[in-house]
Amino acid sequence: MDDILVLTDENGVKTRFETLDIVEYEGEEYAVLYPADAGDDEPVHILRIHTEDMDNGEVQYEGLEDDRLIQKVYRIFCRRNQIRRD
Repeated sequence: MDDILVLTDENGVKTRFETLDIVEYEGEEYAVLYPADAGDDEPVHILRIHTEDMDNGEVQYEGLEDDRLIQKVYRIFCRRNQIRRD
């Protein structure tokens, strides 16, 4: 897994993210990302991974709006990486 990922938002703005983990939950994969150029207080970002074209290795990421799903994936990430949540 590459550590740095560059994503382009709907406005064409590119942002570099550090890939912290890939979490599987209910048959879907989620990327746990941290802005590479951010300070320590920035929250992690959790995006659903969609593999569009296996031949080209193209992957798309979808933002999540379901707060409960985000929290479930985040809890799995914390358990797997032995991170204490306050």
